[in-house]
Amino acid sequence: MKIGLALPHLGQQATTENIRDFALYAEQDGWDSLWTGDRTLYPVNPRTPYPARPDGRLHPVNKRVFEHLTVMSYVAAITDRIRLGVSVLILPLYNPVLLGRRLATLDQLSHGRVTAGVGLGWSADEYEAAGSRFDERAAMAEEAVRALRAIWGPDPVEFSGDYYTIPASIIGPKPVQAPLPIVMGGFGPKALDRVGRLADGFTAAAIDVDTLIGMIGRVRSASETGGDLPTVVRANVEPTPDDSDLPEQGRRLATGSWKQITSDIHRIDAAGIEEVFFDLNFLPDSEDLRTRLDIASRLKAIAHSGTSRAT
Repeated sequence: MKIGLALPHLGQQATTENIRDFALYAEQDGWDSLWTGDRTLYPVNPRTPYPARPDGRLHPVNKRVFEHLTVMSYVAAITDRIRLGVSVLILPLYNPVLLGRRLATLDQLSHGRVTAGVGLGWSADEYEAAGSRFDERAAMAEEAVRALRAIWGPDPVEFSGDYYTIPASIIGPKPVQAPLPIVMGGFGPKALDRVGRLADGFTAAAIDVDTLIGMIGRVRSASETGGDLPTVVRANVEPTPDDSDLPEQGRRLATGSWKQITSDIHRIDAAGIEEVFFDLNFLPDSEDLRTRLDIASRLKAIAHSGTSRAT
């Protein structure tokens, strides 16, 4: 199982120096990937509740978010080997031609190291701010994936859909990778079927291990490639302050005591999940880079301890 880290591009820890030092540490220490996330704004009075927190509000670190693709471009310039991903782009907030060119350019500048995670999002406020259609986001996302693949394909590019139209054009550069991988997120049955039909892989977060394994089965059963779809999991690491166990019912991946976190990592490894990346942006001491590096080192040791200890 490959392992990665989310970059410190949220909250007060988001500084040029921290992003640089964290990225260089990850590459030099042998991690496989670095990731960003997509957050446009922090609604003061949210119209739709955030599903991953009981109060329905975003974590306060989301009040300050460095733009994800800009961060990835910076990190691409200072690293040579480590893979770069975003999980996930809220696809209907972007024009696919402009987004496709940005991702292809980043893939060129990084010599083919980009993974594009995409999803639908949950915030009506972000859709309103972007001038997009929240109630039509599923259909828009499906069409946008097809448009991106056309943009990255042979010239002349021509596309006609219900939401996006591209006149016959030459659009370059093309990505180094053919194809540039698109991994897609989703939770409900229709969303998981969409992943199986459209994506090159599945990405998930903020769920328990049993639910995750069941979702992977649904995605692979819907795949048009015979179920051969890799999974990338975002693990939002939240150890309990006193290292006490959390109740297992509804406990999200990588939360609770270190014993529970270790069990989760071993279980997803044993289940054949191809990659996990650890997001440390929501830790109480996340502003302290040394704390983040110490926890990252501990997580790496757990992940590399193998499946023989899976529970």
